[in-house]
Amino acid sequence: MFVSFTDWEFDGDVAGAIENAKGFWPEMKKHGAVNMRATVTGENTIRTMTVWGSKEQLEAAVDDVRAAASKAVGMTMTGGMLGELAVELD
Repeated sequence: MFVSFTDWEFDGDVAGAIENAKGFWPEMKKHGAVNMRATVTGENTIRTMTVWGSKEQLEAAVDDVRAAASKAVGMTMTGGMLGELAVELD
């Protein structure tokens, strides 16, 4: 599995940003995302971690999904990284 981390900045409050992300989740799933988590990193910033089913799905969709999310939910991407999931512990 492969993972994308994206840093976002937004106007408004964290609760609104989280609701917007939830609303955009069905669109992300259409592109191969299987899991997403968001961490509050500041008053108006969050970092998302999205797990993708394969490297190919991530590479094919990540730029388009990030751009569409920015437009749809009114958040600005401020940084991001991609990589292979090395370990998952529960």
